[in-house]
Amino acid sequence: MTSKLTSVLTILMTAITAVISAYILVGPGAALGLGIVSMIALIGWLGLTRAERMEPIVAPYLLAIVAVLVVSTCRYLADYVPQLAADFGAWFLPSFPISPGTWFFVFVSLPVVAMLFGGYYLIKRTPLGLYMAWWTAIYVVADGLFQLRLETLSGTDHLYLLTALAGIAEIVVGVVICQRLLGQRTAIETDVQVRGLTAKEINLWSLGFLVATAIYAYFINATSGPMPLVIVIGSMLGGLIGWRLTTALKPADPAKAVPLYLLLLAFFYFHVGEEGLTGFATHIAAISGTPWSEGEFLVLFGLVGPIVWFFSAWSLWKRRPFGNFVFWFLIVGMILGEPTHHALFPVMAMVKLGVDYAYFPGMYSALFPMVPAILALVMIVGERKARLAVA
Repeated sequence: MTSKLTSVLTILMTAITAVISAYILVGPGAALGLGIVSMIALIGWLGLTRAERMEPIVAPYLLAIVAVLVVSTCRYLADYVPQLAADFGAWFLPSFPISPGTWFFVFVSLPVVAMLFGGYYLIKRTPLGLYMAWWTAIYVVADGLFQLRLETLSGTDHLYLLTALAGIAEIVVGVVICQRLLGQRTAIETDVQVRGLTAKEINLWSLGFLVATAIYAYFINATSGPMPLVIVIGSMLGGLIGWRLTTALKPADPAKAVPLYLLLLAFFYFHVGEEGLTGFATHIAAISGTPWSEGEFLVLFGLVGPIVWFFSAWSLWKRRPFGNFVFWFLIVGMILGEPTHHALFPVMAMVKLGVDYAYFPGMYSALFPMVPAILALVMIVGERKARLAVA
């Protein structure tokens, strides 16, 4: 009883603080929407939850995060931000600058980070996890309905079929989460892969990952230039080696791996939000000499790339090779790449631009994703050593 009361009070205080902050910093529209979603989620959690196990909720929960990113990508590509300012400007404070960076940080990065932390607590079987399952379900249903409403407005370039389907997908996955929270099963759980891959399968998957790496390298080089290219592609190749030596032979235990992966993604996606808000691409272009627009950064690292990362959480939960490889890729990327915000980028700015060592976009939150990445690395290596000791 005390534990439940503590959870209720924690959720109430957090929700009230978030709503007031949204009102003060963004405007009444964001505060009202956040308040309604949070209140409905609280009612559902306290009065309607009938689920006996949390595991069946995890898979659709992870796919809901993917759906949010798909819808957000469609909105950005359909030039949604100017429409937001034109059609809904009255819901924002005059002091709130409606730009791609602020839209991404407030309406994409922050909600998704909350969902990622919620997924961590859901897998850990905590009351907060169940509340966040309700919150995420209500949020994606509301967001999907809002997307369908946007399609009836004029004044922007719509991706009618794609955005409508993405909105419908949000609604469907939100309903599935609600049904499972109510104790209903809407689908038969597919068997997860528990065995390791054969040598032939490892080589075929490796070939596929190398092709994906080459495609990713092309787009990174075409937009951002060689500096981000070296960091990202080096992380992918390092991840491939780590995957082949460990989780290709035996998939990571999802009960241990996915919570760490969600923490890694939560810290990293908040970091990406900071970069988008503070002009990371423009500053990288200044020190590298390669033009890189903020729009290209948001598409590649804020929207399209994260669709793959977040889908990998579902794949990792199902013990699939794809999720285990991306897990390794981001572990290497966080450990090797994030310190560059302190040790490389500001130093290059000193040399190239003649400025003092100072804040570089993304610096404040850069090192936090390293913590779950290091813990995940220790976990995987420890499990491998234990298997070798038994063998």
